[in-house]
Amino acid sequence: MKNICVLLSFVLLLSAALANAQTTDTLKGTKLPARLSEPDAIAAALCIDVTTEREKANVIYNWITHNIEYDAKALWNLSDDSKNRVKNTIKSGKALCAGYSELFVALCKSAGLNAVTVDGYAKDMIFDNGDEMYIPRHEWVAVRVDGKWQLADPTWGAGYLYQSDSWLRKLLSKLLMQKKLKAKRLKFRYRYDPQYFLQDPLTFRLRHVPADPLWQLTDTAMPLAVFEAGDSSIRAFNTSYPQLTQKDSRLDKIAGMTDEKRKLEMASRVYAFNNRFHLALAIRNSVLADSLIEVINKDTTGNEAPKLLKVVGSEMKQSLEYVKLQKKGFPEEYSKLSRKNKTKAALAKQSIRAIKTDDKKLIAESNKHARSVEGKTSRAAKKAGTAKKAIQETSMRRYDAIKTAKIPKKPDAKELTDIQDSVTAKSLRVQARLKEIESTKAEIISLVSISKPLLDSLASRLGNEDSLLKNEAIERLQMHDSYDDEVKKWNKLFASSRFGTTDTLIKYYFNTFDTVCSRYEKVQKSYAEAINMSKANLRSLEQKKKWTATDPDATKEYAEALSDHHEVADSALVIAAKYTAYLKGNKSLFKLLGTLGKKQIKIAEYMEKAEKNRQEMESKTIARKKYTDMKENEMQRANIEKVLRKVNKATTGSKK
Repeated sequence: MKNICVLLSFVLLLSAALANAQTTDTLKGTKLPARLSEPDAIAAALCIDVTTEREKANVIYNWITHNIEYDAKALWNLSDDSKNRVKNTIKSGKALCAGYSELFVALCKSAGLNAVTVDGYAKDMIFDNGDEMYIPRHEWVAVRVDGKWQLADPTWGAGYLYQSDSWLRKLLSKLLMQKKLKAKRLKFRYRYDPQYFLQDPLTFRLRHVPADPLWQLTDTAMPLAVFEAGDSSIRAFNTSYPQLTQKDSRLDKIAGMTDEKRKLEMASRVYAFNNRFHLALAIRNSVLADSLIEVINKDTTGNEAPKLLKVVGSEMKQSLEYVKLQKKGFPEEYSKLSRKNKTKAALAKQSIRAIKTDDKKLIAESNKHARSVEGKTSRAAKKAGTAKKAIQETSMRRYDAIKTAKIPKKPDAKELTDIQDSVTAKSLRVQARLKEIESTKAEIISLVSISKPLLDSLASRLGNEDSLLKNEAIERLQMHDSYDDEVKKWNKLFASSRFGTTDTLIKYYFNTFDTVCSRYEKVQKSYAEAINMSKANLRSLEQKKKWTATDPDATKEYAEALSDHHEVADSALVIAAKYTAYLKGNKSLFKLLGTLGKKQIKIAEYMEKAEKNRQEMESKTIARKKYTDMKENEMQRANIEKVLRKVNKATTGSKK
């Protein structure tokens, strides 16, 4: 059965570890002196100076992965020619997975190695843990090296498909791109990966599982359900069943069969491994029917024909039922994939919207507070100006210039007593204001002291969250979705940090700023009141001088009052300067927060574009798979009906 390689399986190469790769020569065999056109000639040129089986397999793997380009165009157009696949692959230098695998097998056989293609299931861009596999769509190889069978995937070892080369590069270098992002057609990029050459079977089945479980090359075959469940389930199974058997005699026998006999021999195991793959039984019956018809055609006596024809007819009718059964499951299978694709898009939209909404609130709040700083700074400057003016307008020269009235008041005059009482009362109120001011200043110091480490933490967290969001964006740009661990990891870390602790810190920061400002303004108001009262005292003492004769104590009293007045005004200037500096520093922080919010919104917009393209790509992939399945199903139905026509013709002939 023809198998089309699953789309974007190669993206997995970007994050795959090389720890399990066996020691290989990654350079030898990558180039040939001239372009050769026949497998025998290529194999001979590659293996001219190598002797061991491993070296032969190695140079063949290296040459294919460095010289055969994945044919993305054929992937979409379904134009892979199965009849002349090896010849066309060599000639064009392009192939799908079947072309890679069949060329590898052809070169191995030319080099004296036993090799065979292996159909199976592989995890592509739309696969999510728990998804059910229906039809094997990928192909790789098994090669016998040093007396044991081993696995290789030259397709995945050659490189990967990508959507837009500029996206990831520009995002990594500078997130604030100037050009608009546009979706591009898939292109192939060579990225040699030696890990898929003779990879340990336990590691290999993290991403591949053969349709015929014998080619897992393990004592205990891993069930398909474990493969579908995801990496953690596979690793747990590997831990429980770590033994490897790579010398099963059945494998040598299967590898030596023709394609038709191999399909017949493995059909029951393939179906038992995945009872959703009904076409396996239909293919088996078709192969069996063809062989029986050959027997009938060779039966010159005609004695066996009626009995055999009856068997063939029965098998073919059953095959038609298998084909119908497979087709019957397509609508639900692809409807499920389409629904899941929409769910992924909805989850991404919800997640991205939450980020943008949160950042828009941050920007709005930052802008509001930044604007408020301007008004607060202006008012603080006016308060400072008032304090400066209060100093400038008062001095001993002004007092000394005052002349006593020609008729002074008597010392016990009520006017003088009232002035003294007023000065005393105002002085007490000034002291009370100064005491309140010291208490409020202590509150300011405490608030700023407590908030500073929290604000440092906020700055650190915001920087870290920026990195988390970038990492999520990078994964989404590589077509990972909201179901994938690569995205879920960064999304969860960002959401936990941002929507939990950080948003609380941001709210606390704005509230603290507002509280500190209100305290500063309270202090400034109190200073203004104290300045006005102390100034009023000076005016009262100046009036007292006009009404009294020369009094040395009065001059001393005025000097002390003037000193207190200037001290209050100076303190008001100091607090105005501190408040202005506080406002200026926080305005910078507000701008920084606003800039960060805009930057994160930009990243979120990149993710929106990536998700839109991913959704479209997955939708096309689903449609392509559905088209391929329907086409292959129809092909099987046509083959069966063709056999049935042969049976009817043979039956008619036997009756005659």
